[in-house]
Amino acid sequence: MALRAFVTGGAGFIGRHLVRVLLDGGWRVKAFILESERSHLPKDANLEPVVGDITRPSTLRGELDDADAVFHLAALVDSWVRDPQDYIRVNVEGTGHVVDESLRAAVPRFLFTSSMSGIGVTPGIVMREDSPPGKSFGPYEGSKADAERLVAKAVRERGLPAITLIPSIVIGPGDTRNTGKFLLSYVNGDFPGTFAESSVLPVVDADDVARAHLAAYHHGQLGERYIISGENVLWGDLLRMASVASGTPMPSRHIGGRALRFAARTGELFSRVTRSPPRLPSWLADFLLTGASMDNGKSVRELGMTYRPIHQSIRDSIAWFRDEGLFRGPPLPAAPEREVLVPVENPRVGAETVFELGIPETSSRDAPPNRRPKPPEGSA
Repeated sequence: MALRAFVTGGAGFIGRHLVRVLLDGGWRVKAFILESERSHLPKDANLEPVVGDITRPSTLRGELDDADAVFHLAALVDSWVRDPQDYIRVNVEGTGHVVDESLRAAVPRFLFTSSMSGIGVTPGIVMREDSPPGKSFGPYEGSKADAERLVAKAVRERGLPAITLIPSIVIGPGDTRNTGKFLLSYVNGDFPGTFAESSVLPVVDADDVARAHLAAYHHGQLGERYIISGENVLWGDLLRMASVASGTPMPSRHIGGRALRFAARTGELFSRVTRSPPRLPSWLADFLLTGASMDNGKSVRELGMTYRPIHQSIRDSIAWFRDEGLFRGPPLPAAPEREVLVPVENPRVGAETVFELGIPETSSRDAPPNRRPKPPEGSA
C-alpha cells in the first residue's frame, strides 16, 4: 500500500522538488497550495492539489487525517516584504496551525523544514546541530528561528513526532525569487561589481534537499535536527563557477564592505518610498559579508545522504534560465571531464578540489564523532 504524504508549500521551489521525489518513490501526495499556484504542479494520478492557506486553520481541518507523514515547507521566503509582521503571521503562526492539526490527526511523522537561522551564525565557527545559538539576520531568518523553537516545544511538551531539517543556501532549477534571483542577475550582467568574495557560504542542491526529507522520514530520529548542506564555498568561487557555466565575465569592479552596506541601506530607504523590494536588503548584505559554514556529517552518517557538487547545480540552474527564456547568453560550455569531488562529510571551507580554475583547498576541521542513535520506534 502506497505511503501518503501531506506537503505544505508543495508548489514552492523546494516543495516542487520534494513532490517529484515522493511521486517517483511511489507515494500518494496531497500538495497544500494557494489557489494561484495550481498551474505550478505537475499532472499525476497520485498527486492531489489541496487549496488552502496555513494562516487559515479551517482550510487544514481533516486534510491530514490519512497522512503517513506531514512535510511542512510552506513559508514566506521573500528576502524583503513591506510589513515584517507578515513573516510572523505565515512562518510562525502558520507553523503553529500545521502543528495543531498534525497533533489532532495523530500523524506518525512531522518533517519540518527550518533554515540555518535555527542555529544562527557565530563568525569563524562551523555550524553543527548542537552549536550554541548564534546570530539571525533579518526578519525572515528570525521568524524561521521562532518557528523551529515552536516545533521543538511541541516535541517536548505535546509529543509531536517531529524531525527538523536545516538546509543551507539552496541552488537549483526553478528558483527566481531567492538565490536564483541573484544568480540570474549575475549571469545577465546586472551585478555592478564583485563583493564579499572571501566570505564562505554553505550551499546545497535543491534535489539533495528533497531527497533529505525522504531520508529523514525513513531514517531520522524523532526530535532530532539535521543540517542539509553540500559544500562550504567562497562567495567569489561561486561567482567564478557561474562565469564558467554561463560565459558571463566576472565584473572588473570590486565593491568594499562599507560601500555595500551603505548601498543596501540607501536602497531600503528608497523602497519605503517606491514600495518595491530593494535589490539587496541590508540584512542580506550583512550576512554575505559575515559568511557562514556548516557541517553535514550528521546527515551523512544517520540519513545516508550524499551531495552533488555545487557547480553542477549552478549549471542546471543556468540551463533552466535558458529554457525559460530568462537568460540569452552564449551556449553552455561542455562539462569538464574531471568533476569536482565532494567529500563524504564537509567540514572543509572553500572549494573541495581544484575545480577547473585552480582554486586551492583551505584548512579543515575534524568531523564530530559518529554518535548514531538507534532508529526511532516505527522507523522504516
